[in-house]
Amino acid sequence: MPILSQINAAEEPEVRDALARISVLARSPSPWRMARLPSLTNRSFLVERGDGASAEAYVLRLPGKGTERYIDRAGEAANARAVAGIGLAPPILYGDPASGVMLSRYIAGAVPLSPERLREADHFRAAVGLLQRLHGSGLAFTGEMRLYPKLDQYLAMASTPALRELRRAGEALRPVIEPGWGALRPCHIDPAPHNFIAAAGQHFLLDWEYAAMCDPVWDLAGLSIEGRFDPAQDAAMVAQYFGATADLGAWASRLHLYRIMLRLVAASWGAVQIAAGNGNWTAAELVDPLVTLTAADLGDPALGRHIQSSG
Repeated sequence: MPILSQINAAEEPEVRDALARISVLARSPSPWRMARLPSLTNRSFLVERGDGASAEAYVLRLPGKGTERYIDRAGEAANARAVAGIGLAPPILYGDPASGVMLSRYIAGAVPLSPERLREADHFRAAVGLLQRLHGSGLAFTGEMRLYPKLDQYLAMASTPALRELRRAGEALRPVIEPGWGALRPCHIDPAPHNFIAAAGQHFLLDWEYAAMCDPVWDLAGLSIEGRFDPAQDAAMVAQYFGATADLGAWASRLHLYRIMLRLVAASWGAVQIAAGNGNWTAAELVDPLVTLTAADLGDPALGRHIQSSG
């Protein structure tokens, strides 16, 4: 089961009001039972009513403050429905592009993954396999995601001197990263372990708000970062994804370079969340550790070797 917490008194009327406006939900005398699900910028709730054969269970997502400035909610709904249609995500029952409110089917018994669970061979293979299926699905997602324009978008909304300095230093990697290593594919963009769930031997991907056509290396590097992969896990991911004959040295360098700039994107995203007042996050939690890692990697004497090896 996902980690649940009690819904607070201020949120309950808001949730009930959102549910009342969702036309696909039939009227029922049964009261809603509500619990808060873990989330960062958005607020997600497990909502249930009825019992036995008439029981209903859904996940209701209310968007975070200011997210409409950088998320295309109409595109999100279209992309999420597309991946649900090929079995990679739970069914999307409702998505309002104006408000960002979304309702999806709750998968009974679903357990979110974690970096620790990803060390288990079956979960690891399933997570990499989901990304591989997504990238090879042939779906034409709405929107494109490119690393440097997205970074600059976040920095235009919120920034610090340290972030701006790292952005200037990161320009040296642009000629390597921006051309990419293949065609744009449908990508998740935020493959953190908790966005993968396991239920009854199946695995699904959640949270498609950033999904777009993108370089698949974004997803692989993102999974490596969020899963806290070591070199052996990176090598196993590359071997599973590209095949045993892949040039592991070249892909290790490509992943390394992409991870550097993705951490800077994540730090800049964190600055936006703090400026928007999403949650009680501090720079020490969302920004500073990523700034430290990015600065160290950009100053590493081995950087040139990775640039050369990535070609």
